[in-house]
Amino acid sequence: MHRKLSALLAGAFAAGVWLAASAFAGAGARQSVLPETGQITKAMINTGRNVFHEQGNCFMCHGPELEGTLIAPTLRDHKWKDAKGGTLPEIHRVVTSGVDGTAMVSHPGGISDAQVVYVAVYVWSVSHGTAKP
Repeated sequence: MHRKLSALLAGAFAAGVWLAASAFAGAGARQSVLPETGQITKAMINTGRNVFHEQGNCFMCHGPELEGTLIAPTLRDHKWKDAKGGTLPEIHRVVTSGVDGTAMVSHPGGISDAQVVYVAVYVWSVSHGTAKP
């Protein structure tokens, strides 16, 4: 019984440390919450795909296949005018901050900071040919 309680307390402590670190990272150093591109998983991509097509409503402007529309550019392989170089941190910055003078708003559809990360991972993965739209 003592071992189970110790393990439970240790797990709760670790979860508390992780939550505190996540809250700190989300408070200012947003890019620190991004995974390294080599650590992106299919589950992360699928979560981003779901947010892109559901709550974020990103497909309304960028198209269901990320092909672009009259409202917004393709996210497959364009010159990345607003997300310089099409890097994951730049895509994340655009989804987090929006783009002045365009239809691109910050946190489209009211998505959370965590959901922004997943959308950025999805868009980066599709644009770099590691995932299908």
